[in-house]
Amino acid sequence: MKLIRQRGATLMIALTLLSLILLLGAAATSLLLLSEHAARNHAEHAQAYLAAQATLEDACLDLRQGRAPSDDSAPPPTGCRHDHAGVGWCLGRTHRSAWQGAQLHGPQAISARYGQFTGRRFAAIPGVAAPRYLIEHLTDSPATADTRTALYRLNAVGYGRDGAQVALQALVRHPDPAAPQGHCRVLAWRPLSLPDME
Repeated sequence: MKLIRQRGATLMIALTLLSLILLLGAAATSLLLLSEHAARNHAEHAQAYLAAQATLEDACLDLRQGRAPSDDSAPPPTGCRHDHAGVGWCLGRTHRSAWQGAQLHGPQAISARYGQFTGRRFAAIPGVAAPRYLIEHLTDSPATADTRTALYRLNAVGYGRDGAQVALQALVRHPDPAAPQGHCRVLAWRPLSLPDME
């Protein structure tokens, strides 16, 4: 009788230890999956950030090449162009943007695609949208009359997989034509928060 009780106790201890091992294994697997998911999200966010940065440089090159709509075709006093030649071009104020989030990205965007006016090519990722930008000419800037010192706000959005998106904004002076390609004098920059347009 005593032997049967000892065997029963041993069985219970073995089952308890096996259950604990299974629980620990399940917890470790769950943590590994969570860590892998976080790493993938970080990589996609980093991809979107790099795409947005590259797009700011492309917008600067567009500005440097002199694509500026004529005064008679610009929307007074603020707003964005909707015609083909003026895609991605807005007139704004220093204290307020002239565009809405839906104009920068989303199905109704009127922003310029990376390379649309500069001829640059973006290494597209299958299933990921091309980055876009808007150039705002700040018409209330004291330096507006002199195009060499005029102020502009460059707004760009880059994308990654799984809906990752990053938007950046830079305040720049008109680039010097003698400066290296794509070089703008950046006075300030910041990340932007955009609504999800999917």
